[in-house]
Amino acid sequence: MAQIPLPLVLAMIAIGIGEWPTVNAWSEVSILHHALVHGLFAFAGALAGFQTAWWTRRAEDSAFAQHEDSDSEVIS
Repeated sequence: MAQIPLPLVLAMIAIGIGEWPTVNAWSEVSILHHALVHGLFAFAGALAGFQTAWWTRRAEDSAFAQHEDSDSEVIS
């Protein structure tokens, strides 16, 4: 069974909180509250970007390891 990465779960929770109807109304109270809700969305975006970078790095490492393995073969 595949696992869902924790950064993506946290990002979805942050987006869910930011979109919650009471929080949406709360964000219109003052500029500080509005900035805090934008902070939730920025946090979610940063987590999604972190997870994407992690996947990209792992794919590059895997491709590099496969390339090294194929170079070490001896052809007679």
